[in-house]
Amino acid sequence: MIEFLRGRVHSTDRGYLVLESNGIGYIVNMVERELHTFYENEEVFINIRLVLREDAAILYGFRHIETRDAFDLLTSVTGIGPKLAMGILDGDDVFNIAKYIISKDEKSLTKLPGIGKKTAQRIILELKDKVEKLDLDLTSMTDDVEIIEEKDDSAVEALISLGYNVYDAKKALEKVDPSIDISERIREALKLMG
Repeated sequence: MIEFLRGRVHSTDRGYLVLESNGIGYIVNMVERELHTFYENEEVFINIRLVLREDAAILYGFRHIETRDAFDLLTSVTGIGPKLAMGILDGDDVFNIAKYIISKDEKSLTKLPGIGKKTAQRIILELKDKVEKLDLDLTSMTDDVEIIEEKDDSAVEALISLGYNVYDAKKALEKVDPSIDISERIREALKLMG
């Protein structure tokens, strides 16, 4: 198995980068949020998960060990494969996903890419007791799990329907004046997200 790779970023593309290590170019699939933090010719260290299939050996890479640990947990859930796990991790921050699981927040989980109500219930059922393995500061999480106001919830859904992920939508809305009406909040959030 491969635990990590250290090398130079040869190139990046949507969903993956090519890492040059000891004269070999490895295609490493990555979460977009982490992928955007890499630059061509940068020397990097990437945590790896090798997934073997009948027809391929696929590398999944993670800048942060917590993201890889979350990937491992998600792929342990019945019906969640590597691609869906990567989509989920691209949809929100690892810490927020852990919060949703601990607080049994099905509604927030169903806003993540590819997650319906049954899958959200299965994630909560199968992972609630395992989330401690992520080695996150969960004590503070259980006390102050963010409850989104109803109007924010609609704004987040509108931004998701426009192609933005949950994490970016929530972050943008946090910066917008909460007293203005929902359509104006969405417009302001879109300006912030460029």
